[in-house]
Amino acid sequence: MKVIHVFTISATAKSFFDGQFKYLTDKGHEIIVVSQSENDPVFEHRNNIKEVRIPIERKISLGDDIKAIRQLISLFKKERCEMVVGHTPKGAMVAMIASWFAGIPLRVYYRHGLIYTTAKGVKRFVFKTVERMTALFSNKIVNVSPSLSKLAVKDHLNGEWKQVVIGRGTCGGIDAKTLFNPELLDSSKLVALREKYGIKPNDYVVGFCGRLCRDKGIIELYEGFRLFCNNNPDIPAKLLLIGRWDTRDVLPEDKKRLLESDSRVVLTGGVPKNELPSLYSLMDVFVFPSYREGFGMCVLEASAMEKPILVSRCHGCVDSIEEHKTGEYIDITPEDIASHLREMHNLELRVKMGLEGRKFVLENFDFSVMFPMIEKLYKEFDKDSK
Repeated sequence: MKVIHVFTISATAKSFFDGQFKYLTDKGHEIIVVSQSENDPVFEHRNNIKEVRIPIERKISLGDDIKAIRQLISLFKKERCEMVVGHTPKGAMVAMIASWFAGIPLRVYYRHGLIYTTAKGVKRFVFKTVERMTALFSNKIVNVSPSLSKLAVKDHLNGEWKQVVIGRGTCGGIDAKTLFNPELLDSSKLVALREKYGIKPNDYVVGFCGRLCRDKGIIELYEGFRLFCNNNPDIPAKLLLIGRWDTRDVLPEDKKRLLESDSRVVLTGGVPKNELPSLYSLMDVFVFPSYREGFGMCVLEASAMEKPILVSRCHGCVDSIEEHKTGEYIDITPEDIASHLREMHNLELRVKMGLEGRKFVLENFDFSVMFPMIEKLYKEFDKDSK
């Protein structure tokens, strides 16, 4: 098939579909990626795709949105594509509306998450309305986790018959063999990282990866870490936070200053994807107290690096572990986080859960498992449309 994927920014495509697109084009599919970002020749060549730039704003803007829809309709008709796939709330909304008007037989909404779940008032109403409108104009919906599918039906966003989950979830899994693989670590690099961040060999390292914002539970994580340190003064500990400060869901300035001034907290900022395995390896336990997710991808990355997991029960996250086997669920409270950090100080438990975590990822979420299922889904969609 000729398939057009629509994003607001190409960073989403690079984060979740780099490699997957190459697999699909190698199988004979033709893929075009649309976003407001400038073309990246390296990304295009590596995946054998074509990029088209169309301004699609992330915020609601009636004039800009109508303009984007018109440009998309023109592109869809010109390319005579058989399937349009819309990603992220705004990119998906304009893509589904435009593909409906263009008469595209396969209109697929790739639902990465539901942002209305942590919004309030008018914002919550608007976000939920956008979800329902996008679902209405689509004829297939791919949810990235089983719990997301349940929530969509529960909140009457769409009928159950319209949606599907690929395998056990995610957009396409992770590379657990050639990237997130503890056997491929460079020991000299790990020593250098410990020196760079002031992490001593006997430090109990509590880790996190993601946007530093309210929705990720950063405030509760830090308070839980401080409570653990206060309750266990004999255990030297570090809180390793990988990620940038979020510019939309901004942390209160006083909380940000506390994190920046605490000598026990290591802030790496944003790092390239190929640097993540080494940073995960410095951790003793990975904690992800998020309030909402599509699927907790960083949880899988940490599990692949044989790290035990403490994760919230929110939609998306609930699918990312096997309870009591690869990790434990936590309440998003400082008290519960501190309690579980104490439990995870047991080395034998951490090693056991880490090994089970990597096995869980390899069996269910590695590229080698996910990519064939995605290609099979393409074929099923194509068959259903005829």
